[in-house]
Amino acid sequence: MSEEALDNVLIDDNHGYKEEIEYAGFWIRVGAGMIDLLIFIPVFVLSYFNQFNIKSIALLYVLTVLSALYKPLLEWRYGATLGKMACKIKVVNKELKPISIDQAFGRYIPWAISTIIQLMAATSIYLAPNFKNIDTYIELTELSQDSPLNTISSVYSVVFLIIICWLIFDKKKQGLHDKIAKTFCIKIKKD
Repeated sequence: MSEEALDNVLIDDNHGYKEEIEYAGFWIRVGAGMIDLLIFIPVFVLSYFNQFNIKSIALLYVLTVLSALYKPLLEWRYGATLGKMACKIKVVNKELKPISIDQAFGRYIPWAISTIIQLMAATSIYLAPNFKNIDTYIELTELSQDSPLNTISSVYSVVFLIIICWLIFDKKKQGLHDKIAKTFCIKIKKD
């Protein structure tokens, strides 16, 4: 089905009634993202504890990998992260069917780039000779400011926002990540 045909597609709600597709816009997707952030509070707490107490690079990598797999795997398997489920939105392909694992990871490319940059920056901090002696957030910030990855991360943050905010202006509410993977976020009408 072509993208143009999606403008006029009607979906069957299994009760004989048809409804127009409603694309999930920016703010509902931000809300879903905020819920996902709340779900990750234990990971953030453990990561913070690791930076100042455990100081384990292995734990840093484990937490990063677990965090990175959350979005693409849930969107592939269930069509939504827990935040999207709570907001009743779903990621679908152009035929309004579940997305493939390739599409799930394709959508994740902007987040993957950010994760790689942040992991490289964190690795350089963890490997710094004076990292073991850091006790405060101010000392950690000072150490990270010396890294060229700090500048790269700041620049990419702006690029990332442009990629995500693209959906504000798109007719079908697709961010560039959706366009890359040929996916759509739609509102679910069923209970």
